[in-house]
Amino acid sequence: MTAGTDPVDPLIAEFERTQWTRNGVQDERTRADRHRCLEVLLDVLEDGLGPEGIAVSPLGVDWTEVFDAHLNRPVDAARLIAAGWLPVDSLIGDGRPRRAAPRRWAVLEDGRVLAGVRFVDGPADPVRSVLEGCRERSEVRLREVVELRRLVREGRRFPVTAAALRAAAEIESGLGGRLLAPWASGRSVAAPAPLPGRRRLVLAISGVDGSGKSTLRAALAEGLGRAGVPVSTVWVRPGMGMGRLTALAAWGKRLLRQDAAPGVRAMADPAAPRPASRRGAVGYAWALIVSCSFLVGVWRQHRSVRGVVLYDRHLVDALATLDFAYEGVDLRLQHRLVRALLPRADVRLYLDVPADVSVARKPDDVLGEHAVRSQLAAYARWLDRLPPTVRLDATRPTGDLVTEALHVATAAENTGHKRRRRR
Repeated sequence: MTAGTDPVDPLIAEFERTQWTRNGVQDERTRADRHRCLEVLLDVLEDGLGPEGIAVSPLGVDWTEVFDAHLNRPVDAARLIAAGWLPVDSLIGDGRPRRAAPRRWAVLEDGRVLAGVRFVDGPADPVRSVLEGCRERSEVRLREVVELRRLVREGRRFPVTAAALRAAAEIESGLGGRLLAPWASGRSVAAPAPLPGRRRLVLAISGVDGSGKSTLRAALAEGLGRAGVPVSTVWVRPGMGMGRLTALAAWGKRLLRQDAAPGVRAMADPAAPRPASRRGAVGYAWALIVSCSFLVGVWRQHRSVRGVVLYDRHLVDALATLDFAYEGVDLRLQHRLVRALLPRADVRLYLDVPADVSVARKPDDVLGEHAVRSQLAAYARWLDRLPPTVRLDATRPTGDLVTEALHVATAAENTGHKRRRRR
């Protein structure tokens, strides 16, 4: 069944197509991966499956994000890991003891997450499975609303009250539906609707421009999301989003008859004179403003995140950026502020890439090779001074990097690394 041509529920037709992915409405590739995941599950778990077998979404395999597998006996975790699967209980935070046998897994094949699987002790309750998925993700999407509507039509038993049910009814109400009216609160909300949740693992991805940070972050977010793991992203860099301060700085430069263009461009040109905003007392003051604005922007995003938090740039990137943009300025105070006040990361990944590869990946970047080499030198200095960072060869295929990053993330959580957070 194709979401774009034959929607399983008329409610989907009322929803903007551009929001489908964010709300769990699958595309062609995802549908194929879920069917492949079912094949893998049947192959790997065949001798351990109970009479209930494997349960899928009320809407079918195409819509199954997390399969429920009923086992008649425990499955050796080492066997599943050898098959390429990854335990993700700790990334979801299901409240189970850390040493308990893994219940939630991400099923990987060729460096790509196909879907998730949840081991259940008895027959899967479809209503409970949908509501459990909402709890794990800390949100209710359009897909869960549609699943719950299908289950209402089938006459399934529902709880009298549940936060996810109320949110689903509020989403349905805004789209003109009434099947979930018994749980409606009288108001309407847009999908996805957030539920109470908390941060889990904080994973920082660092590297110079062109190293592939955004590509890896997007692939990790997609992979974790496919396994039913909630993911949030934080993306801020020093000097970004300063709004009126940037306009005020440009006005001041014009008043002093200086070039109003951003000073970082002059810093990227070794032959250009250094602007006043990048040296002396003015440079010091402006670097302090930039650092404070950066920290405010980071915390503004960080306060609203849930689940696994992916940082596209973090501590070492901020320090290297400041060193490059304000070379020669006394930045000791700015460094201390950033190191002390930036939200801490549980896992730090650094994408190691040669300068020529970085430049080749961003041929239209206005900063150019000199800026890349200067920043790489700053990265090298800081990486020697900061707590250990896992280095990844950024010239490798994205699928390989995703697999390694997922292994690092799950290993960190499963060994209690989070209790030993360090700056």
